[in-house]
Amino acid sequence: MRSPSYFVFFGLLILPINVLSSEIYQFIDSSGTIHFTNVPTDPRFKPMNPEETGPIASDKINREEIEVLINEASKTQGLSPALIKAVIRAESNFNSRAVSSAGAQGLMQLMPGTAEDLRLGNPFDPEENIHGGTRYLRYLLDRFDQDLRLAIAAYHAGPGTVSRHGGVPPIEKTEHYLKKVLRFYEFYLGEAERENTRKKTKTTKNLRKKVFARSGLSFSLR
Repeated sequence: MRSPSYFVFFGLLILPINVLSSEIYQFIDSSGTIHFTNVPTDPRFKPMNPEETGPIASDKINREEIEVLINEASKTQGLSPALIKAVIRAESNFNSRAVSSAGAQGLMQLMPGTAEDLRLGNPFDPEENIHGGTRYLRYLLDRFDQDLRLAIAAYHAGPGTVSRHGGVPPIEKTEHYLKKVLRFYEFYLGEAERENTRKKTKTTKNLRKKVFARSGLSFSLR
């Protein structure tokens, strides 16, 4: 059995302070499984990161692998990778073994009934969970006429609740969840834009190097 400290240490990933949340609580059970919740009902739950400066722990799968799975699912369902990452960040803190106090499982925190409807064999499998959760997000967006706010609210409170209220339900936890996901979504969109800019700049510099190399001229890029 791996010790709890292994799960905290393994695959540590750092995100900027402005996208970290102090509302997530966790505890590690005797089997080494990390449980997350934003509504602690057990004294074993402790705040993950009161100062909003701590690392994100990912169990058994590193961030690069998660990124690959997210990109695959986003292409299959026609969704922004930034949206999928935002939901995963809000739901499980990028931990594939996360279990909420309500029983939601895995990276995208799918309830057992939802996982069954999505025909997932193992909700803790990152590939199954991400593809299933992304498929569910696609369904919610289609159901609510591509209204992102309603789809996110439905992901948290359930589509029936959103339909009954004719909009975002006046539930404090759902409203807070919506704001959190949208904040993460905005960050990841900006992250993608910065990465694209970096790649374009690198490509431009490489092209200039080739042109000058062919011409026999020397130059300095700053």
